[in-house]
Amino acid sequence: MVGVPKSTGCSICRRRKIKCDETWPTCINCQKNGKCCTGPPARHTFKDLGPSLSTNATSTSPEDGSDCNSTASSSKDPESKRLTQLNEKWSKSGAVVHKFRISNRGPDKQKKSPRSPRVTPSPTPPRSPRPPTLRNPSPSQHQELARALVDALGTGNVGHRMSAFGPFIREVPSRIGHNAALDAAAACLVSAHSSMVHQKNAGEITNPGLYLRAVQTLQISLEDPQQGMSSNTLCASVLLGLVEALAGPRVGNRYLAHVGGAGRLMELQGSAKCQEPFAKELLRFTRGGIIISSIYERKPCFLTSPEWCDIAFDKNGLSFDDCLYTDILRHMASFPALLREMRDIDRATLQPSNDHHIAPEFDFTVNFEDNVSDSCPSLDFSTEDFQCNLDFLNEPYLLDPAYNTNSTPRTTLLSKLQALKEELRILGGHLAANIADGSAATESPSISHDSPIPTALHFTNWRVTVAYSCFWSLLILTNKLIMKLLPPYDSTYYGLEAESRTVALEICKTWEDAWASKPIGAFHTGLSFVMAYEFCTSDVQEWILKGLNDLLDHQAVNSFRWSDRMMATMSGKLAGEGPDLVFTHANVSK
Repeated sequence: MVGVPKSTGCSICRRRKIKCDETWPTCINCQKNGKCCTGPPARHTFKDLGPSLSTNATSTSPEDGSDCNSTASSSKDPESKRLTQLNEKWSKSGAVVHKFRISNRGPDKQKKSPRSPRVTPSPTPPRSPRPPTLRNPSPSQHQELARALVDALGTGNVGHRMSAFGPFIREVPSRIGHNAALDAAAACLVSAHSSMVHQKNAGEITNPGLYLRAVQTLQISLEDPQQGMSSNTLCASVLLGLVEALAGPRVGNRYLAHVGGAGRLMELQGSAKCQEPFAKELLRFTRGGIIISSIYERKPCFLTSPEWCDIAFDKNGLSFDDCLYTDILRHMASFPALLREMRDIDRATLQPSNDHHIAPEFDFTVNFEDNVSDSCPSLDFSTEDFQCNLDFLNEPYLLDPAYNTNSTPRTTLLSKLQALKEELRILGGHLAANIADGSAATESPSISHDSPIPTALHFTNWRVTVAYSCFWSLLILTNKLIMKLLPPYDSTYYGLEAESRTVALEICKTWEDAWASKPIGAFHTGLSFVMAYEFCTSDVQEWILKGLNDLLDHQAVNSFRWSDRMMATMSGKLAGEGPDLVFTHANVSK
């Protein structure tokens, strides 16, 4: 109300509506009640009353001396704002309360200006549309497929990662979207890899719909003049072979059909095409499968021809591991031609038969190359620097000279096998020396107490394991062919048989490494342990069958089992026994 004096007590007393004795800093009421006294209220209150106040109030100048600080806080521009004192009130304690007004104009400009004519406002221009919010575009199917393939390179343990398939697999994601056959094969491979990692059943490893679509798309691409001769179509055939390899050795497996088809396509494209970096990596990866399919079909491998040999077995820029494997494959590539000569000799001796047998195909060996490494020792050394562990590798193999007097197809083939055996002896000396000095492997007691093999070889990496296993397999194959051609009761026969038993024992020592890197790192066991089986004792043979079937269980393969009969059949096929095998594959005979 007007004229009612404002209380000067603390806010707590005013809120309680009791008299405050104003003994600062804490009044008596707050002391009694244990309150935190807020002290006296602010003496100055500033309010912007605007132009509604009367213009008759007097302005305060610095000469008044009442509040110099308040005057100094007025606007620097005298025509913009001015601080005007409205009233003044003194209290008994000597405090003074001033009331001020902040005016927008000086006293000489308080008069109203003449009203200006009303102006019609111009219409507001239409507001421009808001720019659309930018969002990341959704990835296409090709991008999703490439991303899934990249993820699969490092997914899973050592035996599941697709990076083990070599340098070429790392370039496949960048090629997605440029070839329909490659896209379909990559989708099938990603699905098979995911099934393998998640331990699905064998029937679920290969998606039937994806696989059928990939095969049909590959056939269409092969019929196209341009796409059929491209590296992407070749890669699609290789990827489908990997799908079969991941599914495991089972009835109906078409790994060798796809690898053989890829080899046929390379041969049609010509060696010049495979000099391109990507095509050359594909060739390096498929060499092992191409050679194995040639062994089963008993036809000379085209990789041994002069125009292909320098490309397929080029060791420039390769690591020790890759050079080692390349040397072994170069010797193995000459073996199919020797099997052809053996077949011709058999047909000349017996009644010829033109029957061809289409046999079930199984996953035997593939060339798994990884990144080259500069940390591996060189392959260039002299045999005089070491003492080999295996005596037979230090002694040259010689046939009875009296048996070479007459030049016949049989003696000619024996001479070729003798030359191959001598080359293997030299190479075997290097391999045995690397085991002896520990640069390739170390030998230690077996982990399994019930194993009939007392020691195990642990190699520097599983690619070296594959190289040694392939070498020992080729050595047994060469011995078996020589024993077939020897005359009855030849003393050399028993020496070769004893040598094969020693080599078979070395193969059995690789089991622990193969099991540790399963399933990819154990693919070679379908070749090496099949060749070793014949030359092992009965207890070791039982141990081999159990181990190989355990691998099938790990891959969830139910349609196929290794047995004594199956081992004998496959070993005989690899050694050239029985009719030729013909692998049907996509039509690439352009």
